[in-house]
Amino acid sequence: MPILNKRLTLAAEMLGQVKSVADIGTDHAFLPIYLIKEGLAERVIACDIAEGPLSVAKANITKYGLADKIELRLANGLLGLEPNEVDAVTILGMGGETIADILTDSPWVKNPDITLILQPMSCDDRLREYLLCEGFEIKSELGVESQGRFYTVMKVAFSGNIPKVGKEYKYIGKLLENPNAAAITFVNNRLKSMKACMRDIEKVERKRDLYNELKLATEAIEKMVTNYVK
Repeated sequence: MPILNKRLTLAAEMLGQVKSVADIGTDHAFLPIYLIKEGLAERVIACDIAEGPLSVAKANITKYGLADKIELRLANGLLGLEPNEVDAVTILGMGGETIADILTDSPWVKNPDITLILQPMSCDDRLREYLLCEGFEIKSELGVESQGRFYTVMKVAFSGNIPKVGKEYKYIGKLLENPNAAAITFVNNRLKSMKACMRDIEKVERKRDLYNELKLATEAIEKMVTNYVK
């Protein structure tokens, strides 16, 4: 069985057991193979936008004798799937804005019965903002370290509700609700970058609103770190 990196391993753990899942941007199909081998999914639809990765994925799937359980599809995002084909979706290793675009293009994911596992490589703040505005709820969020960098993995489902949240929400989400070590490092790194941004724009009048938002958010995050991280 292929050895998953830390990002994929955490994503699989957060997904849990499902009947069917679509893995978007499957690349070598390591995650689908793992999910089937570990009994976490009965069926996987592995999608990628490029034929090259799908050829490698096909070879790996054949190697492990899983062609009857993992279906490959050449597709952009979720556009190769029909509503109700799967009860879970994984979108890992893409930019937060790209993930948001993928979800926007396939409104059938606005279904409380569909679990989304999302792992943005960048722009996680914009992804959280999008999810909030579109009525998606982050059920849980954990940090993960990979090759010296720290990322977040989110377990998400549609609720239709748009709760009132603090200024800090889009920057750290729910990382401090049940923080693991990587989440704490992620939050501390985020604080440093937010403060650096504040220093850069402090005297720029046209960015006064952003400065004030960052100020409120950093104050809230620092208070949360003090309260929850021992």
